[in-house]
Amino acid sequence: MKKQLIMFLFTCFCCIFLILLLFYSKECIALASNGLLIWYRNMIPSLFPFMVLSGFMIRSGLSLKIGKWLQPFLGIFFRLPPQMLYVIFMGFLCGFPMGAKIVSDLLEKEQITQKEGEYLLAFCNNIGPLYMLGYVIPLFQYENVWKILGLMYLIPLGYGLVLRYFSSIFSSSIFFNSKRTDSLSACSHIESTITSPDYLTCFQQSLSSAIEQITMLGGCMIFFNCLLIFPQISETVLSKTTICSISPLLTAVLNSLIEIGGGLQQLASVSYLTENSIKLQHSASSFALTDCNKIHTYLPLALLTFGGFSCIAQTCFILKNTGLKISTYIKHKFVQACIFILFIFIL
Repeated sequence: MKKQLIMFLFTCFCCIFLILLLFYSKECIALASNGLLIWYRNMIPSLFPFMVLSGFMIRSGLSLKIGKWLQPFLGIFFRLPPQMLYVIFMGFLCGFPMGAKIVSDLLEKEQITQKEGEYLLAFCNNIGPLYMLGYVIPLFQYENVWKILGLMYLIPLGYGLVLRYFSSIFSSSIFFNSKRTDSLSACSHIESTITSPDYLTCFQQSLSSAIEQITMLGGCMIFFNCLLIFPQISETVLSKTTICSISPLLTAVLNSLIEIGGGLQQLASVSYLTENSIKLQHSASSFALTDCNKIHTYLPLALLTFGGFSCIAQTCFILKNTGLKISTYIKHKFVQACIFILFIFIL
């Protein structure tokens, strides 16, 4: 009965979406074009080279060497095998969805277990620093760049440490069981399976995989950008009625939850207009201006931490053959977003 209800609701949604595509074709084309531009201008330059390079390092066995080099630094805090330290390093350096892709590649090569992949996915699949520096920070005109980057990456990093040491799920002997007594024996076992890699073949396979996945991510961004027509039409219709209305800020937040790239553009313009309107009102209190500054600063970061449904769908596509539960990933991202929202009231 529950499955039939879900199928009925999904069918109704598809029919409504099809009708909107027909009757609001100009608006949908504009939204799709915006998604295509964000993918072309921001995602491909900041992500595609990392996807090729990381795939090559995993297939050629270089990822294990990098993991060994990271042990004197990251190993002090996490005490994990080299291949897992490599996921943490590359996940934070390259950004979403590289964390998920590296976990998927390592699971495919049987270099990590399901539990280890689930743990790493909980905090290593974040918005990348290149995307933050090249797109988000200029869009919102952040001044204290180091503070923003620190909050953006220290929260998931600290979340990973908490999971590693204090969670009842991960504090047991999951990472170091009888078959993997320590990181060196595990690393030696994996290295023994990689004999004389053909670097040209490794590069060709990595390139093909990266092209396939970056194309899939682009299609996902275009589709979810088209879904932004729902909040747009709802705001227009409700604003003409006396029943209720949706504020532009709420619409921008809903857009960001659906597709983070297109939603952030609207959120930046709404925050800018709201802040200026408060400044122009001489009777406005300093508290109102302070609250507006907090929303302008931290709300986009909280939304980026969660990622939106488009990012969740992209991660789901990457993990489709791994056996990892996307619901567990969503729970972890939601908790981290809630932690970020707390900072809005604390800071």
